[in-house]
Amino acid sequence: MKFAIEEIWIDEDAEGERLTGEILARLPRAKVFVGDRFLVRSRNLGLEPDPFRQGKRILKLVKHRGAFVKPCPGTPAYVCCGLEILHIGQGCPMDCRYCALQVYLNRPVLEVLVNTEDLFAALRAHLDAHSGRMHRICTGEFADSLALDPLTGLARELVVLFANRTDASLEIKTKTDFVDSLLDVDPRGRVVLSFSVNSAPVTRSDELRAAPLERRLAAARRAAAAGYRLGFHFDPIIPLPGWEDAYRETVDAIYRAVDPDSVAWISLGVLRFVPQLKEIAEDRFGPIRYYHDSFLQGLDGKSRLPVDVRISVYRQLAESIRRHSPNARIYLCMESPQVWMESLGLAIHADEDLASYLDAAIT
Repeated sequence: MKFAIEEIWIDEDAEGERLTGEILARLPRAKVFVGDRFLVRSRNLGLEPDPFRQGKRILKLVKHRGAFVKPCPGTPAYVCCGLEILHIGQGCPMDCRYCALQVYLNRPVLEVLVNTEDLFAALRAHLDAHSGRMHRICTGEFADSLALDPLTGLARELVVLFANRTDASLEIKTKTDFVDSLLDVDPRGRVVLSFSVNSAPVTRSDELRAAPLERRLAAARRAAAAGYRLGFHFDPIIPLPGWEDAYRETVDAIYRAVDPDSVAWISLGVLRFVPQLKEIAEDRFGPIRYYHDSFLQGLDGKSRLPVDVRISVYRQLAESIRRHSPNARIYLCMESPQVWMESLGLAIHADEDLASYLDAAIT
């Protein structure tokens, strides 16, 4: 297990769940606190100078009572891909300096939803109730899809389920190389194993405790050999001085590692953030130079680089990708139809256009 877990907090109603017992067996040296016994520790954690850092070593096991499948939280101001999020937990043991979870999560510990029988029942019911359309479902919105998988084993069970569906695909998104437990399961073309990637300077300085790029690409190569489609997400793209060469080197490394035909899609998204993130991240990590660029307020309230800068970045990265794979399915995350056309030359005017564009990579 790469990520050290020092404490396990267990909600009382989660104590009897099967997955709770399996996690406890896999972490025999962790201190365990059940119910009221972790409340004082929780309050004390909030008084720490950096509760997020300490919280990444604490695992809380929760019985989820809400919806397991939710639409991606997009905004009407930009084109959204229609992704659906399967909620498996929240928080990440890695510590990227740009991570939006520092703002969005009000609890600094890692949470795993242990009532997986309920999760699978809800997922099947959702797919069956909306069987007239294609579903693209991802587990990597509020948590890395594989960072805690050595403890939960959930990804393998999900691959088995989606391999037997013709109306849905699963995207597993990660900055780890924890794919080996999935390689003896035939995904039957229904599962995309996606890797968040960045330039080498950003990976080294900002993606703390994430797998180095070469290990992610080696994992991608193993996954493709086992029959998985691949995805790569350049998000956030951070255009520091010299970014053109740095990102081109990452693109070149991807295509040295994998066959272009194994890649389902590649997404591009220039750094954007809610204004509070700058203050939180710099309190935790010290001054971060890219938060001091000439940002404007976007239609979604987030700080964004000017549109002409974003178009230039997307255009140059797309050219690097298409030199290796002329027919690569490239898409933009949360951008306007104007940006789509001027950067990629694609007429994507509405959410339905983008959903169809991505569905075609799987069907």
